[in-house]
Amino acid sequence: MTLRKRFALLLLALLILAAPVCHAIDRANYDMPYYIVVDIANQIVTVYDSATDGVVRQMLCSSGRNITPLGTFVMPRGRADRDRKPWYYIALYDRFVKYASRIYDMILFHSIPYRRQSLQSIDAKAASELGEPTSHGCIRLRWQDAAFISENCLPGTVVMIVKGDKRDEALRELLRQQSYDAASGQSYDSFLGISKEPGALARFSEGPEVLNLQYRLRDLGLYDGELSGIYDSATVNAVRKAQYISGNELNGVATAEYQAVLYGPDAPVAMEVRLTEGMSGPAVKALQNNLAALGLYRDAPDSVFDADVVRAVTQFQRAYGYEEDGVATPTLQKAAAYEAGRLTQTFGGADYACELVGEPLTMARVNVKEGARLREDAAQESRQLRRLAEGRTMIVLERGEAWSRVRVNGEEGYVRNDLVAFYDRLLVLLKYTSATEDLVCTIGNGVEDYLAEAELPCEVFETYLAANDQQVDVESLANYVTVDTGAGAPPLNLRQAPEADSAVLDTVENGKRLPALRRTSEWTQVSYRGRTGYLMNRYLKFWTGPKDALDEELDADASEAQVMGYALVRSVAGSKAPVFDENMDGAEVLGHLPNDTRVEVLSAADGWCWIRYEGRDGYMSIEDLKLEEEDDSGEADDSALKSETLVP
Repeated sequence: MTLRKRFALLLLALLILAAPVCHAIDRANYDMPYYIVVDIANQIVTVYDSATDGVVRQMLCSSGRNITPLGTFVMPRGRADRDRKPWYYIALYDRFVKYASRIYDMILFHSIPYRRQSLQSIDAKAASELGEPTSHGCIRLRWQDAAFISENCLPGTVVMIVKGDKRDEALRELLRQQSYDAASGQSYDSFLGISKEPGALARFSEGPEVLNLQYRLRDLGLYDGELSGIYDSATVNAVRKAQYISGNELNGVATAEYQAVLYGPDAPVAMEVRLTEGMSGPAVKALQNNLAALGLYRDAPDSVFDADVVRAVTQFQRAYGYEEDGVATPTLQKAAAYEAGRLTQTFGGADYACELVGEPLTMARVNVKEGARLREDAAQESRQLRRLAEGRTMIVLERGEAWSRVRVNGEEGYVRNDLVAFYDRLLVLLKYTSATEDLVCTIGNGVEDYLAEAELPCEVFETYLAANDQQVDVESLANYVTVDTGAGAPPLNLRQAPEADSAVLDTVENGKRLPALRRTSEWTQVSYRGRTGYLMNRYLKFWTGPKDALDEELDADASEAQVMGYALVRSVAGSKAPVFDENMDGAEVLGHLPNDTRVEVLSAADGWCWIRYEGRDGYMSIEDLKLEEEDDSGEADDSALKSETLVP
């Protein structure tokens, strides 16, 4: 080994052995069980035992970029009960977070943001940025870590926000895979992958045995780091990943016994390595099996990434919305496994056939340096809607002789034909039909989906992946539908049989999410309010997620909604104020509430409040309400209704 590598290994050892760095507290005047240190340089939060200074929990975070305050703070007592709820709504950004715990003023610990009260609606971009300073000032965490602080670090807990000198990338690499939790019974040294067991390969090991192990871990789809022969954090993480799959203790140590497992025929296989043409091994075979289940790979799996695998990967990329380069990234491998599992859920083991359906779509691209103008009508003097830069693409809705009607980011207008180049784009759908029954399943977006600006399958899947911490458990997948009749449309009829003149069992409101039992070409069987019936596919959006996805939808049932606060009715028009069934003008009036009636406020956004009164819920205009704000003494204070403006 070169002198340079030996020096690097020594430096890594010093970094690991030096972590964590605890900060002193005044124990004589401190009665809380824990104190917390937020290291802004490393984007790491560490919870310490106040009596021993031992690490209780350690996790990656995302602070604000130069706006999270440094210093020592005491978590306040006044509003802690209202803050520390399973779901917390931040109206300023129209986002929900889990387990908010106030540090100081508008700075909180809380989870990565969600679009609604569901773990499946996570902000995928924010999830991908965990470990980097990307928040608006608060300390973002995985929701499990936020829950630990909310439930264990009581009001009065000291929080020190500090900025170290250097990043400890070795420690950050470990925490990127999972947080450390002393309650699991694992020592902190074991979490770091340190071991003195004879015959074991562990952190600080080096040599040809480590190099061979790294090659084997790569072939298993577990290790994508440098093939260096040095047992670093990436190697520890790869072994921990293997231990997770095989059900062993997650210590990142390759004992002699566990090495036999890794080199054996039943070694655990993962999807953490970028696979390209020419590679081989168990990870490639797993990819071949999933592509075969998708009907895209038709040869016997041989563990070799050859031209046939490249072709199958490219076909999947085309339907899924990925760049067509024939490379199987870890995300693509997980997507293939996810979709193969979805087909298993849909067809229940029955045979099915795959058909590649191509639908042409006419597109246009601005091909002049000075750009083009999108105009309201097909005339030069017509009002300009927006400027289109060179290279900007658009969907052609209707092509004329001199002008064409197009759509750009949901906005329709006209462009001059001489300023754009027309071309056809082939949209590819993978259509699956059962051999014995009229069951169908599709992967990809058709022309109607594209015109409706539906999310690409890859975008939907990556949100699912972020919500499930990068784990794909195809055994726990289920199919669901969301009723999509359009705003203001009447409810959808749930029919006894898949026929338009069948008896109506119930009606289902727009936006309702339901489990899908089986799907045919025109109808889908669903379960709703204890009844089984059929809904027309043309009014449904299909999606797949964990089997308990709907159990997490706290906003699907008003009785489970979290109370954000309380308000008094103060009508701007008279002695009573109306309550509506939807948060929109022209909605049906459910009734009226007299002034000074006290109601529960469940959420507030866009000039409306979702309220509950005597067990019933509805929507009221913010102008007709005044919020009761509690001060730190617990006494109510009437003030004009305003949404929380906490910084996420």
